[in-house]
Amino acid sequence: MSGAIALLTDFGVEDPYAGVLKAVILSRCPGANIVDLCHGIRPQDVRQAAFALRSSAPYFPDRTLFVCVVDPGVGSSRAVLWARSRRHAFLAPDNGLLSWLGRDERLLEIRRVTNRALFLPAVSRTFHGRDVFAPVAAALAGGLAPSRLGPRTRGLLRLRPPRRGAVLFLDRFGNAVTNLRPTDLKGARSLEASGTSFPLRTHYGAVRRGLPLALVGSSGFIELSVREGRTGLKAGDPVYAHRTDG
Repeated sequence: MSGAIALLTDFGVEDPYAGVLKAVILSRCPGANIVDLCHGIRPQDVRQAAFALRSSAPYFPDRTLFVCVVDPGVGSSRAVLWARSRRHAFLAPDNGLLSWLGRDERLLEIRRVTNRALFLPAVSRTFHGRDVFAPVAAALAGGLAPSRLGPRTRGLLRLRPPRRGAVLFLDRFGNAVTNLRPTDLKGARSLEASGTSFPLRTHYGAVRRGLPLALVGSSGFIELSVREGRTGLKAGDPVYAHRTDG
């Protein structure tokens, strides 16, 4: 069998969807090593999923198969893709989810998954995670040659890069994750978003409760936060750097 199967979805944990996804994999490949990477992506938020995949993949062991089911186009003519990098493999809808992978995860081969013999007998138009992605993942984990998935393709849909200096998404703690890295700040000492100044600090405890701050998050990107509070920001809000504390 191949390496781990890492699940990245927007299914949440309140409904049975994530559990059923795993049940189908295990029914077809009982020895599968399944890791729940994240089921808390905001519904249909492909950008958040793409960021989560980019920031998480480097920490997984070689030969991990990432099964990514954040799929606003489920039931439509959008393609299902299998792709591989030097270290990992990926199953995802062709909706841009794979387009932000880091330089070390450059895709070496991409295939359209068209072999319907691998799917469950009845394919729902609303739950391809169960009926398409899960059985295909199980087949790959059991040793299926990727060449049997379908034909090679060169292209995939790419997400439009966010404007320089913008909030990508808010995590469950209320931190606003931006697309800025420390190297983008060029000596700035604070950032501004929606009229609020976020002074750069090294950790949350550097400010009092309820005060804003900016810091480098675990993903390596700048995050805007309010200690033990919420920023009130939303995805897409512009972020500006300043050379003095606001």
